[in-house]
Amino acid sequence: MSSLSFVFSRTIKNKVKRSLRRPQTYIALVFVILYAALVLYGLGSMSVDFGLNSPEGIATVLSVLMVMIVPANLISYIKRKGLLFRPSEVHFVFAAPEEPKKVILHAGKKQFLTNFIVELFILVLGIGVFGVTPYKMILYFLYAGVLENILEGALMIICYGNETLPKQFFTVLTYIMYGVMAAFALVAIYFVSVKGMQLSVFVDLIQLPVVQLIPIIGWEIALIQLIIIGPAGINVVATVLLLISTVLLVLYAKKMKCTGEFYEDAAKFAEDYDDRMKRSKKGEVVVGNGKKKYLRNVKMAYKGTYAKAIFYRQVLEYRKNRFFIFGWNSVLFLVIGVAIAVVSYYNKISSQPFKMFVIPGVIAYVIFIFSGYKTKWSKELANPYTYLIPDSNFKKMWYATKMEHIRALIDGLLITLPGSIVMGLPVSYMILTVILYMCLNANKLYMNMLADVVIGKMFGELGRTILRMLFQGLVLCVGIIVAVATGAFISVTAGFIMMIVVIFLLTLVGAIGASFAFERMEALD
Repeated sequence: MSSLSFVFSRTIKNKVKRSLRRPQTYIALVFVILYAALVLYGLGSMSVDFGLNSPEGIATVLSVLMVMIVPANLISYIKRKGLLFRPSEVHFVFAAPEEPKKVILHAGKKQFLTNFIVELFILVLGIGVFGVTPYKMILYFLYAGVLENILEGALMIICYGNETLPKQFFTVLTYIMYGVMAAFALVAIYFVSVKGMQLSVFVDLIQLPVVQLIPIIGWEIALIQLIIIGPAGINVVATVLLLISTVLLVLYAKKMKCTGEFYEDAAKFAEDYDDRMKRSKKGEVVVGNGKKKYLRNVKMAYKGTYAKAIFYRQVLEYRKNRFFIFGWNSVLFLVIGVAIAVVSYYNKISSQPFKMFVIPGVIAYVIFIFSGYKTKWSKELANPYTYLIPDSNFKKMWYATKMEHIRALIDGLLITLPGSIVMGLPVSYMILTVILYMCLNANKLYMNMLADVVIGKMFGELGRTILRMLFQGLVLCVGIIVAVATGAFISVTAGFIMMIVVIFLLTLVGAIGASFAFERMEALD
């Protein structure tokens, strides 16, 4: 066993041993299993609704994911940002008497292990939900766990450790990868606009010879089709090409020159990544290179006193940003809103009686699944002067999080308006949906803070996340029960309003408990 393999295996063993000694690990494991079962059930129901509960369905989904994942990985390796080295690895692994290629593969092993776990989940999903024959899914698992990782390792070494091929080659390759993703997206949009939103559209797109003959990307798609669907002339040829190219790339990666020129870039990326993570935990917004975002010069007169000064200081900081309070989350919610509109249009949901519940359902799912992103409000808990302001804890918390409610208003409009317009929903439902999103977002914010207050750092980030999801799920369940009961006896609109009122009141109770975080700096320890 090489020294790097020993370090990797020993690190995994030590993490497992430390985890097994902590009682919270078993509690977390129970929730992870329950959550995985819930996801499997949800994906099963969703696959039935969208007509994906078939071998063709999972083959199409995996093929589409391949178009997005493979180019993105190649681009990240070319830019020497696809592999993450911990600070300890920068100091010790880089200085170890090992070949640079082995150092690259050492970092890739963490990615291989993650891929193995994901593919194991897909194995269960394919057999239990999509009805694929077990031996076919086992063959797919062997491909994804062995052949794909071998190919991935070769590409890591060639792209990340390159010292012989000219930079212009990789620049052109990067543009080609972007072009492949863009072209696939445009063709998919065209197919959907002509034939409508249905599974056969993507099946026809994936099975196009021009798609399956794209080097590496298309060849892997062809192999997936060959394993799950069955042999056809084009996917057999593409599979042979994939096998030949894998052997050739492995041989080239083994013989190519690599003396460790990437060490400097890898160390810089590791340092930037570590710094970025520390800043993001404090609520700062940083760009991809780890540097602070460009700040504008602004003039603003402070108007607030006592705890209100916290809010105006945040307004000043946001005004210095180029895009004010808008960010990646705004783009994400706009994309989700447009996606709701497109799906509603092609599935003629505007004529369905349940149309008014589509957007609230998506909002509840998005809020519940995605963890809250920390912004400038979280920095207030680290500022000593916050605790010295002669004002109540609740006012400090309110003014520290007030900007988040304004952001929630904008995000709610972005996710609600496109679909509401397409489905022809009345303005009153649009307003109620936006208010519902604001309440759910506030519930997530304050329940996350309440979880911090209740257990502090005793159970770590995972424990806080689980407790936050429990609080949040409880509030959501109570709101839904009240809404159903009110809707059954009065009207759907009354049920909608009552759900908002109940969620608001329960969130207010949680916020009062969460305000204890502003009592003293040690409250979260």
